[in-house]
Amino acid sequence: MAAGYDRARSLRSRDVGRWMAAASPYLPPAGGRILDLGAGTGRFSAALARFSGAKVVACEPSAAMRAAFPANSPDSWVIGGAAEAIPFRTGAFDAVWASQVVHHVSDLPALAAGLRHVLRPKGHLLIRGGFGRVEELPLYRYFPLAWAEGNAVRLTLERIAGVLADVDLVLVDQVQVEQTFADNADELVEKVKTRSLSPLAGLPDQVFEDGLSALRKDADEGRIAEPVVDRLDLVVFRAPTGSSVGEQAEPPTSPTSHA
Repeated sequence: MAAGYDRARSLRSRDVGRWMAAASPYLPPAGGRILDLGAGTGRFSAALARFSGAKVVACEPSAAMRAAFPANSPDSWVIGGAAEAIPFRTGAFDAVWASQVVHHVSDLPALAAGLRHVLRPKGHLLIRGGFGRVEELPLYRYFPLAWAEGNAVRLTLERIAGVLADVDLVLVDQVQVEQTFADNADELVEKVKTRSLSPLAGLPDQVFEDGLSALRKDADEGRIAEPVVDRLDLVVFRAPTGSSVGEQAEPPTSPTSHA
């Protein structure tokens, strides 16, 4: 997935701008710190730093993803670590950005405890993901099994909010953001071929190939509306006034790639 990630998952600058406009009320100014949790190859890290002026630290468990990080965000830090065991000290960050991460997490209570631990009082958690009807996703008709009931990607906002409420993280905002996944049908096919979307990566090979063939057929016959647009959600939670307990490692003091 890392090899094709940037080619298939990169966003147009106008769409990055839309996400940052939605996020900006909840990001710290210059002098603050943001954790990009599950940062992948760093596609949002540079934008978070540029739009807020804050220092950005990325945490990503995949060594292959971290190896690609410096090309996308050379002025940010990237640290190896999992969302279930966030490796930073108490109150290290004013905000945590988590883009399409939560459905990868195997232990939601551990994630919630870690977020509560690293967020400063009144800090914000910003979760980017899709919480609408899966039937409205552009690729659902071709790969319905990828979004079948019981799959982790079907994790509901109600479930997430309930686990976060247990550690006093309160839902304060939900905004839908529109972005262009592909300008045309040919671009859509090329992106899907990379299989870098995690729901597609988990499909049996023949199921994926059957869906890809159906997509190609519709593209060739002009049955795909262009551009291909996604609508995802930015959901914001706020930490309470009181601080959490326990100390862990300080964030690093210079850009480092733990690949």
